[in-house]
This record gives sequence, structure tokens and C-alpha cells, in this order.
Amino acid sequence: MRNATTGRRGRKIFVVAAAAILVVAVGVAYAAWTAGGSGSGYAKATTAQALTTVDVSATTSATLYPGATGDLELRIDNPNPYPVRVTSVSGSGAIASDKGAACDASTGVVFTDQTGLTLDVPASSAVTVTLTGAVSMSNASDNSCQGAVFTVPVSLSGASNA
Repeated sequence: MRNATTGRRGRKIFVVAAAAILVVAVGVAYAAWTAGGSGSGYAKATTAQALTTVDVSATTSATLYPGATGDLELRIDNPNPYPVRVTSVSGSGAIASDKGAACDASTGVVFTDQTGLTLDVPASSAVTVTLTGAVSMSNASDNSCQGAVFTVPVSLSGASNA
């Protein structure tokens, strides 16, 4: 006949053994479904394209005359696939006119570099901006410069604004 103590001990051993088997089974199942590893992914940066200006002489308003300051119209083209913020515009060459040699020799027109700007140009698009008071005409301007459209070469500085 069985002793009550022996029966309890047998049940305890059975429960402990069943629990151990269950833990091992869960561990094996967990190990079978998880995996780790390492390696490398790849990405490539695009190459920045230069911003350019587009001729807007047809839309430029007549704000210059001897002794006055006027506005400079720029159309900035951004061919990049990301937005750009232009922070400065600097003069980069001789100012010419559409009136010929006499006006070109003494346009009397001066461009003042513009800094601290926040001109945002969306990705793959162009915007027209007005730089108010950025050009001036001196009294040395030739009489043939009346009604002239002046071409002001500029350099643009900015950075990605993504």
C-alpha cells in the first residue's frame, strides 16, 4: 500500500519534471523563431546642382534714375531634388545695359551685396524675388541709359533647407 508521503513526493517530482520539460520546450521554440545578425546597408548622396538665375527683364519695373536706389528682380532656379535657402546675393561682374556702348561705359549703376537673406526655393522649381533697394544709379549715368534694362551678374549662396 502506498504511503501518503510517498504519493505527494511522486506528484511533486512529476510537477517539477513537467515544469522543466515545459521550460525547455518553450526555450527551444523561442530559439527556433528568433534570429539575429549584422551587415551593411547602402545609401548614396546626390550631387548638388548649381542654382541659376533666369532672365526676368520683361517683368522688371523701372525704379532707377540718377541719384536713386531701385529694386533688383531675380528669378532663382533650383534644379535640386531638395529645397534650398538662399542666404546671400553678391555682385559678380560688370553691370551692362541693353542700350549699348555709351550706357555700358558709364551706367552709374551699382549693386549692393545682400546678406542675411532667407529666400526659400522649393525643390525642382524656380521663384522670382525682389531685392528692394539693392541697386543704385549715380548722377554719372549717361543720358543714353534712360529706359535701359540693366543686367547685374550675381552669385548666390545658400544651403539645403530640407
